[in-house]
Amino acid sequence: MSGIGTTASQLQLAPTGDPLLAAKFSVPSVPGTFVRRKRLLDRLTDGTAGPLTLITGPAGAGKTMLAASWAVGSTPPHPAVVWLTLEDDDGAPGVFWTYVLEAFRHHHVTLPDTVGSPTRADYVDRSLLVRLASALARLDQPVVLVLDGLDQVPDREVASGLDFILNHAGPQLRLVLISRVDPLLPLHRYRAEDSICEIRGADLAFTRHETATLLRRHGLVSSAETVDALTRRSEGWAAGLRLCALAMQRSDDPTGFARSFALSQSAVADYLLAEVVEAQPAATQDLLVRTSILNRVHPQLANLLTGREDAEGILAGLTRANTFVEPIGDTPWCRFHPLFTEVLHAHLRSHQPGLEPQLHRLAARWFADAGLVSEAMEHAAAAEDWECAAALIVEHLALGGGLTGPDNHRLERLFAAMPADLPGAAPWLRHLLEQRPELTSGHPWRIERTASADGTPALDGTAILNATPPLDGGAALDGGAAQAIVVESLSDRECDVLRLAAEMMSTEEIAAELYVSVNTVKTHLRSIYRKLSVSRRSDAVRRARELHLL
Repeated sequence: MSGIGTTASQLQLAPTGDPLLAAKFSVPSVPGTFVRRKRLLDRLTDGTAGPLTLITGPAGAGKTMLAASWAVGSTPPHPAVVWLTLEDDDGAPGVFWTYVLEAFRHHHVTLPDTVGSPTRADYVDRSLLVRLASALARLDQPVVLVLDGLDQVPDREVASGLDFILNHAGPQLRLVLISRVDPLLPLHRYRAEDSICEIRGADLAFTRHETATLLRRHGLVSSAETVDALTRRSEGWAAGLRLCALAMQRSDDPTGFARSFALSQSAVADYLLAEVVEAQPAATQDLLVRTSILNRVHPQLANLLTGREDAEGILAGLTRANTFVEPIGDTPWCRFHPLFTEVLHAHLRSHQPGLEPQLHRLAARWFADAGLVSEAMEHAAAAEDWECAAALIVEHLALGGGLTGPDNHRLERLFAAMPADLPGAAPWLRHLLEQRPELTSGHPWRIERTASADGTPALDGTAILNATPPLDGGAALDGGAAQAIVVESLSDRECDVLRLAAEMMSTEEIAAELYVSVNTVKTHLRSIYRKLSVSRRSDAVRRARELHLL
């Protein structure tokens, strides 16, 4: 019966005629500064008791080092470990399976000669996979096959073969897949069968305690404040923390470095640009750089900033590929990793210095049209378009926004540099911004729910916008008299449609969310426009915010 043997492997050739590279079978060395994280090692040990373990995450998340530290540190009764590092020229089925077979031989797992070997680079006989599965099922002891860099082999035929082997080799084969993206395996089936252990990017993120341990391994004694700052800024990204620790070692002021985190001049920027940005197509790079001015990204806004119509597909692909882009809940919005954003933003300023103000102006207009006035003001101020910013803050106050809520400090900071003699800005505006929050609890316009025009109580979904003169007795903002606008009640379903429209969902997305047809959504939107006396979606959202219907 076949088993774990000790025979040395013989020189093998790939179907292409090239010799196999022995370095691909070596478990990567673990540096002395590596932090062994028991919580993850235990999960990997538990996972390899079953058929499939999947480790996924972005570049530099620590996927390979986790598996390597587990492999070199595993002792009986842990199974034997067979390691194979894959590269982008291993994608042809014949080449892939030749390397897999040689990996078993290299790590002294004896397989019968009858298993054979692929004879063509682009094809693998199904019977070879049958013979391999049968041979693995007859092993005396379990074996763990680690395939590192499976994202380099995106071939469906290879994935189908792996699924076949895993399902027919029995409990003697345990598979560990390391990848930046989910492999083309039927993961839903493995999840339903509870036969998969998944370690994701969020699991790989360093905790504050682990960050402190990493710094100590680099000979750095850091305060809790420094540890917290590094962990927060990096969001626990392993490579970023290691690179920063190395830079802090060389710095005359390690604590100051941790506070400033000068990414544009650090190895972190070089790593992200080389490993992530430069690996993307030109259109994707352009989108990443242009949207780096944003705290959150919407496909429609990204299209505006790039002048193209492909943002939705690009952002979805980046999210699937763990490229430091993640969705924000069940919305069309997404966010970039903070370090990634900083590197991209520095690249924008360095390579296209005149473009940033233009992008901020476009973003300000888009957010204003979407009824997101606070974000519109931020971008107008960033572009130093003070007339636009002043107009927006007037509108913000008119729509019921105050200066005493969560926006207070942000807005005061944004407008601290506003010129005192700004043309077109109401004199009271700058005065208001200079006051302490407790002195600016009132504002010239207010929105309130009240009785309807005939004195009867307003129904749910009905609001009246009251425009009143400024509290100091001065002229109203528009110079006109106070007025009242009565809005007809919205139905519950119309409120649902309006809420989803405010989240920047398309008509099709709203229909899918509410399980109705697109035409039904359009009918509700027309009714909403009529009741709110508007003619487009952005105005409806804005009016609804005015009336506190959202």
